[in-house]
Amino acid sequence: MKVALCIDSLLFRDDSTFLFELVLNLFPNSEIYTIAHKRGGILGQVETRPIVSSFLSHKATKKEVLKKNFWILPSAVKGIPFHPSIEKVIVLSRGYIHGLNFPNHIQSYLYLIDWDLIDQKSLGWQKIFVPYVNEWREKGLTRYKKIAVSSDSLKEFMELPNAEVIRPTFRTEEYPFVKDEDHNFMFDHHLLYTHGISEREFKSLATFLISQGETVRVMGPFEQWKGIQKDFPQIDFVGDHCEATAALYSHKAKAIWDFSESYFPAKAFGGFCTGRPVVVRDNKMNREYLSSGAHFIKSFQRENLLELYQEIQGSYLTHDRRSLRRQGLRWNERLFKSRMANFLDKNE
Repeated sequence: MKVALCIDSLLFRDDSTFLFELVLNLFPNSEIYTIAHKRGGILGQVETRPIVSSFLSHKATKKEVLKKNFWILPSAVKGIPFHPSIEKVIVLSRGYIHGLNFPNHIQSYLYLIDWDLIDQKSLGWQKIFVPYVNEWREKGLTRYKKIAVSSDSLKEFMELPNAEVIRPTFRTEEYPFVKDEDHNFMFDHHLLYTHGISEREFKSLATFLISQGETVRVMGPFEQWKGIQKDFPQIDFVGDHCEATAALYSHKAKAIWDFSESYFPAKAFGGFCTGRPVVVRDNKMNREYLSSGAHFIKSFQRENLLELYQEIQGSYLTHDRRSLRRQGLRWNERLFKSRMANFLDKNE
């Protein structure tokens, strides 16, 4: 059976790329369909497959190409040509690629990872096209034989009562565990990720932690913040790195601060895998996934930061590191692949 595997974009690696690769492993002879592909941007097994993309690929260098061309995304997606030999289409959508125009007789499966790949609130003149694009997106959901979603929160938000919930996964193997008895642990810093945090929020938090005499290390992109390193010479800005490097810093952290508003708290779970507590935004998604060992930040006002800091100071030494690691490993790759194989009728 000829299978088409579809994803919104293949411009750079992110958490959804890993999920896509796991599904690719289930269908070794499949073709790939996407809105935008940057050749060499992903590498790995993705680049070894035939890749069909839309007319937006010729200008694709980063994710912003989708935002800039928001108003013509329906045309771009519907115009992606399906090979007539395709018998089964599997779509991992973050809100747009599921609007594909494929023949009705094809077996169709949709795994809705996320609905907000593009922040529509930050659009410029393209905002006038939001009603049109969103109507097309919602209509596209009706074409699929089976639908699964990544969380109960997304299932409720999308009003898909019959959708199956398949929890995502992340690169758990990149977070090794160092036993207490094998290392004299000195938890000597706070690890801050820059993903999902504004410059104003970062400055408030960094200033507060430094005022408490804490060592701060920062991971993730920060080049968009002009002069931020000069403003905070005390901070170790280590850059944007893979999970294995993150684990090195995570092991000795008092807490890992992750403000990304993603479909799955992968960085927080990575912190758990190394046996450390995490701080995340107080939202429905994080409350669904995270429990013991998680602290929820409500605002970046000093009084709220002080309350949260005192909470962390009173508990970071007493957490059962093995228990936290079990939480981090709960949604592992094998479980995800097994559930996806059943959902996709792999053995049919």
